[in-house]
Amino acid sequence: MSEFFTPLKVGLLVIAGAVAGLAMIVVLSGDLRGPEDRNTYVAYFDDVTGLAVRSRIQMAGIAVGTVERIELVGDRARVEVSVLRDVTLYEGIEQDGFYVNGATIGRRQASLIGDYYLSLTPGQEGRVLEDGDTIHNVRRDAGPEEMMERLNEITKDIQEVTHSLATVFGGEEAQQVIQQMVDDLQSMLATLNQFVDRNSEQIDRLVVDARMISQDIAGLTRSGSESIDKILRDTEAIVEEVRFIVGQSTTDVQAGLGTMQGTLSRLQRTLDSLNYSLQNVQDITEKVNEGEGTVGELINNPAIAHRTEQILEDGGEFLERITRLRTIVELRSEYHMRNQQLKNVFGIRLEPTDDKYYMFEFVDDFRGSTTVQTERVTTTESTAEDPLYQETRTTTTDEFKFSLVLGRSHQLFDWLRIGGRFGIIESSGGIGASLGFFGDRRLEVQTDLFDFAAAENPRLRTYGTYMFLHFAYLSAGIDDIINPDRRDYFIGAGIRFDDEDLKALLTTTGVPNF
Repeated sequence: MSEFFTPLKVGLLVIAGAVAGLAMIVVLSGDLRGPEDRNTYVAYFDDVTGLAVRSRIQMAGIAVGTVERIELVGDRARVEVSVLRDVTLYEGIEQDGFYVNGATIGRRQASLIGDYYLSLTPGQEGRVLEDGDTIHNVRRDAGPEEMMERLNEITKDIQEVTHSLATVFGGEEAQQVIQQMVDDLQSMLATLNQFVDRNSEQIDRLVVDARMISQDIAGLTRSGSESIDKILRDTEAIVEEVRFIVGQSTTDVQAGLGTMQGTLSRLQRTLDSLNYSLQNVQDITEKVNEGEGTVGELINNPAIAHRTEQILEDGGEFLERITRLRTIVELRSEYHMRNQQLKNVFGIRLEPTDDKYYMFEFVDDFRGSTTVQTERVTTTESTAEDPLYQETRTTTTDEFKFSLVLGRSHQLFDWLRIGGRFGIIESSGGIGASLGFFGDRRLEVQTDLFDFAAAENPRLRTYGTYMFLHFAYLSAGIDDIINPDRRDYFIGAGIRFDDEDLKALLTTTGVPNF
């Protein structure tokens, strides 16, 4: 009895340690939440190009959910999403068929190559949406198609503006009008110059006459009274001031005429530059319309638009494959009762689709790696005895094993999924089968047949796993069933979870397909 209870106690101790470790992970990790921590909502879109199952849902730049299902209902797309229950959504107040201040969801493009996600706003009024309700407000954000249409409209407007400018300033009538304006200005300047010249002579005569009058008055004042002298002095002062003012005015008029002439010259040069620029713009638009140059080829050649659209579609398909890929990390430990040893396994499972997966496992097995070698040995040279015999040596080394398996599965019923796999199982060729019950692999039974040369019969292993948490499970089974001397029973526990960071690292090298 002690031989039975001793390994049982050790197994219970291993399970208790695994449960304690899982409890620590639950406390320290905030992202390992299952379907019971999420609400499911429905929204109807006119266009879901670029979206795929498991596309992310963001609020204020933070991921709060994923797309769970996309299907066509009538002529619209019905999208089923799951959102964390921590996020409260409001239906809004119905007014004329619209829900004002309610939750809003819309498709947005994260990059030019077609990475799309759903943007969610919670709303402010109305009743709180519950699990299974519909989000009524669906936004439609501008995509690459709308941007190209707007660019074409802007190009047409530019062509019309340049055509109008060319009509106004580029015709013969416009040039004649501008030339007439320049001629009129030159004529006016010539008239002003003549006026200044005539006034200068008259002013000079007035000055001479005033000087003669002053001399006459000076002769009179010698015999006149003091009052006359005072009047004459005042008159002379007035004449001097008038002369100064006239001289100053002549200088100002000349300076003003010179400034006006310079301004008209600059205006003429500006008009010439504008006419030259408009002619260049007209030449450029004609070349663009004729398809010359890079811009003309881009606008007028439909093949470029078709290739661009094809590139965007290919990029969208690639991103859809990356978004759909699940990267599952698995850690488990098994306690084998007969050998009283632990076996540890670390695995990575890649699921491009729901019915296909690739699995890599790194196995620390206490049995090690067994090698069988047969040699022929010479024992004697006597003809009476057989000089040769065969010697078989079995060598076991303590080294790690690995598994590399390709698997397929099929949902036979809502409660049953069957699957099969083949490849390298613990460093030897093998095949396997599995049965999954109750959906999402909660209860699963697996059988593997491998290691055909280690013993008399191949190694047959059958075990079952039960997911008691969203990411943790218990396991039990029988190893090496058809070899009685090697048969062993084991129990164990493990964790299994999606790792988005590892997914981002692995998808840079692509996902295999067959």
